[in-house]
Amino acid sequence: AINGAKLCVIAGETEAVDELASQLTEKGLACRHLQTSHAFHSQMMEPIASSFTELVKTVSLKPPQIPYLSNVTGTWITEAEATDPSYWTKHLCQPVRFAEGVNELWKQQQPILLEVGPGQTLSSFALQCLEGEPLADKVVLPSLRDAYNQQPDLAFLLNSLGQLWLSGVEIDWSEFYTDERRHRIPLPTYPFERQRYWIEPLKPIAGAQVSLAIKPDPADCFYIPSWKKSMPPVSFEVGSLTERKSCWLVFVDELGIGNQIIQQLENENQDGISVRQGEQFYKLREKEYIINCRSKSDYNNILQDLHTQDRLPNTIVHLWSLTSNEQTQSSIEFFQEIQHTGFYSLLFLTQALSKQLIDDPIQIWLLSNNMHTVESTDVCHPEKATLLGLGKVIPQEYNNITCQSIDVVLPKSEGFSEETLINQLMSEITGKFSDLVIAYRGNQRWVQAFEAVRLEKFAEPPKRLRCNGVYLITGGLGKIGLTLAEYFAQTVQAKLVLLGRSGLPPKQKWEEWLSTHDADNPTSIRIKKVQNLEELGAQVLIVTADVANEIQMQEALRQTEELFGQINGVIHAAANLGEEAIRTIQEANYTECELQFQPKAYGLYTLEKVLQGRKLDYCLLISSVGAVLGGVGFAAYTAANIFVDAFAHKQNQFSNCVNWFSANWFHAENSHFLERSLIGVAEGSQEQIEIQKQIEIEVEVFQQETVDVFQRILSNRLVPQMIIWRIDITTEIDKWI
Repeated sequence: AINGAKLCVIAGETEAVDELASQLTEKGLACRHLQTSHAFHSQMMEPIASSFTELVKTVSLKPPQIPYLSNVTGTWITEAEATDPSYWTKHLCQPVRFAEGVNELWKQQQPILLEVGPGQTLSSFALQCLEGEPLADKVVLPSLRDAYNQQPDLAFLLNSLGQLWLSGVEIDWSEFYTDERRHRIPLPTYPFERQRYWIEPLKPIAGAQVSLAIKPDPADCFYIPSWKKSMPPVSFEVGSLTERKSCWLVFVDELGIGNQIIQQLENENQDGISVRQGEQFYKLREKEYIINCRSKSDYNNILQDLHTQDRLPNTIVHLWSLTSNEQTQSSIEFFQEIQHTGFYSLLFLTQALSKQLIDDPIQIWLLSNNMHTVESTDVCHPEKATLLGLGKVIPQEYNNITCQSIDVVLPKSEGFSEETLINQLMSEITGKFSDLVIAYRGNQRWVQAFEAVRLEKFAEPPKRLRCNGVYLITGGLGKIGLTLAEYFAQTVQAKLVLLGRSGLPPKQKWEEWLSTHDADNPTSIRIKKVQNLEELGAQVLIVTADVANEIQMQEALRQTEELFGQINGVIHAAANLGEEAIRTIQEANYTECELQFQPKAYGLYTLEKVLQGRKLDYCLLISSVGAVLGGVGFAAYTAANIFVDAFAHKQNQFSNCVNWFSANWFHAENSHFLERSLIGVAEGSQEQIEIQKQIEIEVEVFQQETVDVFQRILSNRLVPQMIIWRIDITTEIDKWI
């Protein structure tokens, strides 16, 4: 079966298949065995060919009424083939030419593709077949969810129906509503006239101090994260909770810390309910549950059961990010495992709380170890940092929930006991401190802070930029990627490798493309941008690759070094800013969150692996200020960017010099989301004109500020993380979070 440009199924004798698998593995090509009863669609079906033909002759074959593509020929079926019994025997014994059929269909009609049936395998194959086509032209939709998607089947189906309608498919709505009964309701009093009623900001009074004023000097718009020592809360005293009984839900770790907290709560006459990890939901006894951390329904089951007992929690202590110091899994395996016990566990828990329609205040404590680098000896696990991203956004979407994080180092020496640690944790979770991010290292309490720093702009271009240097930019055809590429071209006539998942048409077809597409077509705009780079003196290589795919990235580096020589610097700007970037916590699911982790997390692991052994001047990771400020609808996006920042810290933890660093860019997404606001706006309307003007202003300002920020960062001593924000960041954190 030839299922895609780079994917096929081989059938034959077992020994021959095993031999081929060995040869492919030696060449670094991925392959796996399929579980099947027979080698269908191969010559191994020949023994039954004649008897099968005779059987088909007993069936009355008719010419097709609807045109379809033959998997035997890879083109349109003919009446002669469809009514010939030997054709169906060929179908049994010859390869499935799925890829040829998809390309033939696309060449003739550029259709909307809808997969009818369970799963999304054929959708995936079809997208692989059409890799060379512009992403904007492809509409490939499944009708049923896959096993990883927790969305209800009906909701998923309706979403696909809506996408078909948006793509121009005519829907028979009378059939759709046939069995539904509705009642008339009065229209709202306001007729949605699309008038603008924006409240303009007050003009500052002379001599008044305006805390939210934009800083006039760009050099003052930079911050670095830091940790400052803090007074610990008053030590927890036995008997301090006995007067006021409340319900505590404790997600118990496997190291015993949670058990001791439960015991302390029971001693204080509190309702302590423990939740442990297991294979499936099970209620061991009145106050003890076992759940599968990956099962969304298990969290609902706990909350429903507690609701019936009138025991909904006032405080939740989540300890599943406390893990053994011994890590035996690979980085990606560890990341995935940590997300299930951390990020996704908290996500499913919050969704379950929301279903109970709880209005009473709920305090969630997120306990972890080795999440942060506070002291130079800390061993940092950036995989855990995603939990903090979700913890920032939850209070922004749920007014009754607050989240605070405590990071610890588990006791190793006799000088610091576990008893001391338990006392510290009990003091925090029963106290009244409002600090959001807390860390304990021994007896010292630390809180996260952001220190303002001044970055001057010195040499032009910065000394870290090499004349004719070789620079790889992932997400190279995005806004930040193309803006920085233009700067490289103008200043040092660089050799640029612009890498992205969608790529561009072959260079020899650019003029044809430009002549047959509108000037505002996204692909047309990118082609012109690349042509401009070449006019400025840059050499440009466009590579279509997924930054999270190791094989594709190894090939991209091979092409780069073969054409340009040694790579001098990398900018990792790959991101997913599609419709799925904005999802409230209640709407978020596994598939959409993984789309955010794909370029930011899996892409970084892949980048780290393929760059090993190469001496780079620097590797700049483009993060977002959302990692600091969160944002309604941006839980997964915030978490992914916090991981990027933590990853940069880990890369430089034991190094004498910083060459991996992250920059939390400001309003990098503004123009993108403004463009999305044009959807549904009437062509030529005043609203469209105003939005278009705002987009043009945003793009121009963004390009200027992006270049200025980049110059200043590279002109100064590099640090693992730099945050760029034009207003006092502490004030903004207070306002946002």
